[in-house]
Amino acid sequence: MQQGASTGLTPGNRIQRFGAIIAVFWTLLVAYSLYWDHRQHQEDVLLLGKMQSQAFFEKDLLYRRWASRHGGVYVPVTESTQPNPYLSHIPERDITTPSGKRLTLMNPAYMTRQVFEMAQEYTGTGRGHITSLKPIRAENAPDLWEKGVLQTFERGVTEVGEIEHIDGKPYYRYMKSLFADKPCLKCHAPQGYHEGDVRGGLSVSVPLEPIYAMLAKEMRGVYINHAFIWLLGLGGIGFGTRRLGRMTTELYEQTVALEHEIVEREVAQEALQEQTIVLEEEIAERRQIEETVRLSEEKFSKSFDNAPIIMTISTFEEGRFLDVNKKFVELSGFSRQEAVGRASLELGWITPDQRQVLLTEFGEKGRTSGVELRLCSKDKKYITCRYYGELITVDGRQCLLSLAYDMTEQRAMEEQLRQAQKMEAIGQLAGGVAHDFNNVLTVIMGYCNLLQMDPTLDTHQRDEVEQIVASSEKAAQLTRGLLTFSRKEVMDFRLADLNGIVQHVQKFLARVIGEDIQLRTICNRPEITVRVDSAQIEQVLINLATNARDAMQMGGLLNIETNTLDVDDSFITTHGYGTPGRYACIAVSDSGCGMDEQTRKRIFEPFFTTKEQGKGTGLGMAIVYGIVKQHNGFITVYSEPGHGTTFRIYLPLSEGGQGPQEETGEPVVPDGGTETILVAEDEAGVRRLLDDILTQYGYQVILAEDGQEAVEKFMANRGKIHLVLMDIIMPRKSGQEAVAEIWRLQPDIKVCYASGYTADFIRNRGVDDGGIELVMKPVRPQELLWKVREILDR
Repeated sequence: MQQGASTGLTPGNRIQRFGAIIAVFWTLLVAYSLYWDHRQHQEDVLLLGKMQSQAFFEKDLLYRRWASRHGGVYVPVTESTQPNPYLSHIPERDITTPSGKRLTLMNPAYMTRQVFEMAQEYTGTGRGHITSLKPIRAENAPDLWEKGVLQTFERGVTEVGEIEHIDGKPYYRYMKSLFADKPCLKCHAPQGYHEGDVRGGLSVSVPLEPIYAMLAKEMRGVYINHAFIWLLGLGGIGFGTRRLGRMTTELYEQTVALEHEIVEREVAQEALQEQTIVLEEEIAERRQIEETVRLSEEKFSKSFDNAPIIMTISTFEEGRFLDVNKKFVELSGFSRQEAVGRASLELGWITPDQRQVLLTEFGEKGRTSGVELRLCSKDKKYITCRYYGELITVDGRQCLLSLAYDMTEQRAMEEQLRQAQKMEAIGQLAGGVAHDFNNVLTVIMGYCNLLQMDPTLDTHQRDEVEQIVASSEKAAQLTRGLLTFSRKEVMDFRLADLNGIVQHVQKFLARVIGEDIQLRTICNRPEITVRVDSAQIEQVLINLATNARDAMQMGGLLNIETNTLDVDDSFITTHGYGTPGRYACIAVSDSGCGMDEQTRKRIFEPFFTTKEQGKGTGLGMAIVYGIVKQHNGFITVYSEPGHGTTFRIYLPLSEGGQGPQEETGEPVVPDGGTETILVAEDEAGVRRLLDDILTQYGYQVILAEDGQEAVEKFMANRGKIHLVLMDIIMPRKSGQEAVAEIWRLQPDIKVCYASGYTADFIRNRGVDDGGIELVMKPVRPQELLWKVREILDR
C-alpha cells in the first residue's frame, strides 16, 4: 500500500498504463507491417515493368537478328512499304518475280520500325523505337530521354531502365545498346561505323497504369486486413487490460481490508492480554515466538543456500555482500569468505554503469524485475543473467535481496539459432548466385569443348582454349564450394563388390517398399570393386527406396542397376562437377509421380521435404548426399512430373579395379555429313547445343521444341529428313507418341532417342527398343557424332 501511495498510482492504474503501452506498440507493429507491404508492392511495379520491357526488347532484337542474318528480306511494294532510298546503292534492292510482282529489299531497321508501328496499332501496349545519335532517317531521331541514354552508351553503359512520364502517364522505359555487326554495315558503313561499334539502341516503353491498378487493388485488401488485425488486437488488449485491472484492484482492496482487520485484532489481543496474561504465560509465549523465528530463519537459510539460482544479501548503499549462496560461489568463482564483506564493484562482479541502472530503477519503482546483466566471474568469464531485486530490512538496516537467473546457455542457444538461420539464408543466396553463374559457365565450357574438337586450331590457339577451360573449371569449383554440404561421420572403408552390396540389401528393400511395388536388380558387370563403407552404401539404397515407395502410392516398378561408366568433359560441363575417368555407377529408378525442376534443385537440402507434416524429417536425401560426398563420389537426379525419377550415384573404382583415368590425346570424331536431321528437344540449352554440334559437322538441322511441333515439321519437310533425333519426355506430345505418328507417315525413317533415364527403365515405360537407337544424356559431342554417322551409314 505504501508503494502504491509513493508512485501516486493504484495497481489498477498501473495495469491500464501498461495496457496503453502495449496498444501503442501493437499500433506501431501493424503500421510497420503495412509500410513494408507498401514498399514491397512499389518494388513489384519496377520488377514487372522491367520484365515486360526486357521481353519486348528481346522479341524486337530477335526480329532484327533474324533479318540481319539473312541480309534483309524482300517484300511486295505497297503504299506503306516503298523502296528504301537509303539502300539505293545496293544493285539488287528492287527485283521483279517471274510472275511480274515487284519486290523491294527491306533492311532490319525498316522492318523493326514497321513491327513497332503494327504492335502499337493492334495492341496499344508497349511502345518500341529504334534510334541512334546519327540516324539515317529523321523518324529514328531520339527523343530527349533516348538521347541522354545513347550518350551514356558512348561511355560504356549497355542498358538503362527507369520510370518516365509520357503524355502525363507513367511508363517504364528500357533501352539497350545495339552494336554494328557485319550485316549492318551495308547501310551504316557510310556513316563511319565499324564492326563492334555502338551504333544506337532499341527503346521500349511499357505503360505502368495497368500494373499500378492491379497493385492498388491488392493494396486495398492489404489495408483492410491490417485494419481488421489492428482492431482485433486493440480489442484483445483492451479486454485483457480491463479484466486484469479489475482483478488487481479487487486483490488490492482485499489486502487493505485484511491489514485493517489484523490491526483491529492486534488491538483487541493487547487489551485481552493486559487483563488476563500472567508472568508464566508471557514467558512461554515469548519462548514460542523465539522458536518460531528460529525455525523460520532456518527454513530461509536452507532455501537461500540451496536455491538453483544466484541469491545474495547486500547493503543497499554500498552493495557490500552480507551473505551469498552456493550457486553464487559456483558461478562466480569467489568463495564465500572472499565475497562476504566486500562490495560487488570491488570484486568486479558488476560494472558501475550496471549498478547505476539498478539504483535508478529502485528509486523509481522500489524494486527491480527482469533486468538483464552481464556479470563477470573471478576468472573473467561473463555470465548473462536476468536480475530481480527486493528491498528488505536486516537488523534495522535497509538491505537488498538479489536473485539472478543464469541465462548464459540460453543466450548461446539463441545465438546458435540465429547463426543457423543466417547460414540458411546465405545458403539460399549462394544457391541462386551459383545457379546463375553456372548457366554462364555451361555455355563457355560447352563451346570450348567444341573448339577442342576443331582440328584446324594451331598449338597456340589450343593452349588458349585449354586455359579458358581450366579457368572455367576453377570458377565452377568456386560455385560448388558455396553449396557444399559437409558430413564428418567415421567411415569403415573396405574393398567390396558393389553387386554384392546390392544383392545383400535386396531382401530388406523388398520389405521396405511393400508387395505392390515390383523390385528389379540388374548387374551389368560380373564384379565391380569399390572401396566403400558397405553399411553406408546400403543406407543410401534404403533411403532412396523409401523415397521411391512414397512416390508410388498406387504401386509401380523400382529398378536398381549397377554398371561402370565413363565420365568425360561433357558430363562435367553439364553438371558442373566430377573428374574424367571410369566410375562405378548405381542407377535407382522408379515409376512414381516424379518432381518438378524446383523440387529437384532442393532435394538434397537438409530438412526440405514435400511430405505431410509428421511423415518425413527432410533428412533422408541430405544423408544420401553426405554419404556419397564422403566416398568422393557424386549423385545426379533426372526427373519430370508424372514420369518417375532416376538417381545415379557415381563412386570411384578401387585401385585394383578400373580406376578413374584421364583422357589422353585429341578427341576423335567421325566425318561429318550433309543429311537433314530433325531434332526434337524441349530444353532450349540442349536444343541449341545439338544444333551447333550437328551444324558444325555439315548436317542440315530442323529444330522442334516438343513432340507436336516435331510431327508438324516432319510433315512440312517430308522426303527431305534422313534421321529423327527425339527426346522421350516432352510437353504437348511425348517422343514415343510423336515417333508413332511419324512412322505412320514414313515407316522407314530412322529414329534415335535421347534421354537421361536408363535403357531398361525406358523399356519399362512402354518404349519398344526394337530397331531404335538411344543416346544417353548428357550428350558427348564425339558420341553423338559417331552415333549419328553410324545410323545414317546403315
